[in-house]
Amino acid sequence: MDNNQLVQARLESELNVILDKAVLVVLKPMLVNPRCEMRDWDYGEEGQSYPCWIVAEHHPSNTCIAYCEHGFGPSYPWGLLFIAGEHLSMGMDSGWYASLEDALRESMAWDFKNPSDFEVE
Repeated sequence: MDNNQLVQARLESELNVILDKAVLVVLKPMLVNPRCEMRDWDYGEEGQSYPCWIVAEHHPSNTCIAYCEHGFGPSYPWGLLFIAGEHLSMGMDSGWYASLEDALRESMAWDFKNPSDFEVE
């Protein structure tokens, strides 16, 4: 299996554990064919970058959800990044999440109230 297929399988696995239908209604139209972009890692050596797989885009906010096994991954492999502009690094740890659902619920695409027991891991 190549890297694109591995990322697609991981994405499908994450989608299968999302129980809240509202999350899926918001997320599914945002999904794109996974594509790899090298993003700068601000916490390493000068010029260090890692492959980030863009899996969903929210154009009104110029943001996307990415999957990356490096940097904050594997513990927090789902990140909120900008699609375009001057801030194209992997960003800060506060923008990386343990699950795809957590990333969506913390994104600008999510306009709904989270359940009272919702906690970002």
